[in-house]
Amino acid sequence: MSPKLQPLWQQLEKNRLELFKKLDGIDPSVLNRKPAPDKWSVNQVLFHLIEAEGGSMRYIQKKLSFGTDIPKAGFRSAWRRFLLRVAFWLPIKFKAPKVFSPMPETHDYTTLRAHYAAQRIDLQEFLENLPDHLLDTELWKHVLAGKMTVLQMVDFMDDHFRRHRGQIERTLRQVG
Repeated sequence: MSPKLQPLWQQLEKNRLELFKKLDGIDPSVLNRKPAPDKWSVNQVLFHLIEAEGGSMRYIQKKLSFGTDIPKAGFRSAWRRFLLRVAFWLPIKFKAPKVFSPMPETHDYTTLRAHYAAQRIDLQEFLENLPDHLLDTELWKHVLAGKMTVLQMVDFMDDHFRRHRGQIERTLRQVG
């Protein structure tokens, strides 16, 4: 894995492992409880994270299947990433893009945990095998913000995860 990607990857994976260490001791029925009818349960948030990260990987794999003649990233992708980071700092709630709906009502925690772990292994293998010359290309596309680099994608995944980890913690306080 590129030395540029390594610390981003390690932080992303550390956060996932820490979250599951906390969730493993919780009654599985609690993880499917919604704090309100229009809010997500912990398992629904986990499902969303899995779908978002998996969708990113599928997008990149499809894009690479067309070849590796991908434009270099520049100011625009940096600006897009900055705007996404600012959006996560704001105390504003955002609806998940329609591409992620409908949300199933219940999920099996053990299955979600295993699926997320397997998906992260796939992501790690992909990042380890990604040629360095593709790191500064617009290889990834955020569903709303647009094209960015793989480095920006992994950085975004960490911000996205942290934001939803906060949602999970709030949900557990409300339903636990």
